[in-house]
Amino acid sequence: MRARPLLVLFVFCLPLSLAAQTPDRVEIFGGYSHSTYSIFGRYSGPWQRFGYNGFEASVAAKLVPHVAAELDFANGFGNPNGDSSTVRTIMGGPRIFANFGHTEVYGHFLVGELTFHVGGSGSAYAVAGGGGANIWVTRHIGARIVEFDYIHSGFISAAVFGAGAGNSGQNNFRISTGVVFRFGN
Repeated sequence: MRARPLLVLFVFCLPLSLAAQTPDRVEIFGGYSHSTYSIFGRYSGPWQRFGYNGFEASVAAKLVPHVAAELDFANGFGNPNGDSSTVRTIMGGPRIFANFGHTEVYGHFLVGELTFHVGGSGSAYAVAGGGGANIWVTRHIGARIVEFDYIHSGFISAAVFGAGAGNSGQNNFRISTGVVFRFGN
């Protein structure tokens, strides 16, 4: 249980320390996100897919040319079956990117945790793969045109979803857009 906070601290501090050692850039993103998650009606079922609107924030620090370390946080709010709920993810991992003039395209693979709150709460591992495109308006300010992620999360708990929800994971999608700031040379 103590390892999780240390892992999050390590993943968060690693990009910052590496960015201080390299003269290149750190990117900070903030914006809107829309995701979908399946909810099992408590004691009634079946699984139903609901949309969650919220925000996403990330920081990426360049390690070597075309490779960065990324930390991503997202929070979505929904109202499935009249119950207010939230879905949070915190994940980190490598990002591979390429620049084409004022456009940057990237792909990333992130691993971390998904926490779901409705009535009760539960958490599970989460794995995401996806990518996106940034357009740089100036050297330091850009727009994230789109980011699309496929998110797989493990079983959360019957306390959240009710008896009969099963032990399988979920496959969900997230799309994001917003503003990107770039620091460094």
